[in-house]
Amino acid sequence: MKKNIVSHIKSLQYLLAMAMVLMFSQCKKPASLNAVIISDQKGETSENIKSILVNTGLFDADIKGNTFSNFKGYDLVILNLQKGEWGADVKTDFTNYVKSGGGVVVMNTAANAFADWGDFAEISGVKPSESKSKDEFEYEVMSRNVEHPVTKGLPTNWIHTSDYLLFNTKSLDGEIEVLASAKADTLHGGGGEILPVLFTVKYGEGRVFNTTMGTGAMANQCVGFITTLQRGAEWAATGVVSQEVSVDFPNSVSTHEWTDFKPLTLDEILKKCETYEVGKSKKYLNDFSMRIRNCDGKPETYAMYEAKI
Repeated sequence: MKKNIVSHIKSLQYLLAMAMVLMFSQCKKPASLNAVIISDQKGETSENIKSILVNTGLFDADIKGNTFSNFKGYDLVILNLQKGEWGADVKTDFTNYVKSGGGVVVMNTAANAFADWGDFAEISGVKPSESKSKDEFEYEVMSRNVEHPVTKGLPTNWIHTSDYLLFNTKSLDGEIEVLASAKADTLHGGGGEILPVLFTVKYGEGRVFNTTMGTGAMANQCVGFITTLQRGAEWAATGVVSQEVSVDFPNSVSTHEWTDFKPLTLDEILKKCETYEVGKSKKYLNDFSMRIRNCDGKPETYAMYEAKI
């Protein structure tokens, strides 16, 4: 009898352990969306875009060359092209992919990749144009639709890290919804206009997200660029956005960068604070202060921060 009871207890313990394993394995959700980055650009640009997507935990991402055409195998197609080399069949397949509900992200200058393809201007929302600012500069991004899933919860005004401003959005084509704009500063070759920098396009049943940001040397490290690309990609693929806005998102007076395209952990921030010298940058000290200011306010959370300090 005693043996049976012990055996029964062990069985219950095993079942409980298995249930706990199952529960915790379900808490960590695997990436559920597949993205393909189509690129003809050398260097790290497409690898950076891949890292930005994968860091959401929502996407797996592949990088393919200019002539890739298996769009149907993916939830999202990201165009990072300078010059498209698609034949008529591939163009038709892409148009059908978007019309039937495919998600697309058009990266900055990719709008110029198909200058001789009229339908693409309607898909991307932009007519081809090489016009841009004469140099890189920090500019203020102004939200135009604060209720759209991509921009909801973001500051209404924030500063983007030094970047080129594209002037190709003076005239948009198709069913457009402008999400954010920036001023084409005359000091940097602009005409003073307020130009869209983030917008969406509806094409058939498809969703297209277009960002003109990210052409500058360090611009893709901007938290604003990373966040809007991540949220725009999720929206284009699914129609919704589940991602929270980071506490260190840029504001109306300062920029913020993630050098590895993701926020530092609290321990990583404190490790960098150890090297602070009076008169040097207070970036990581400010990051730590921001974490405290934006925490949940619970006594145990403050106690944790106190212990870390």
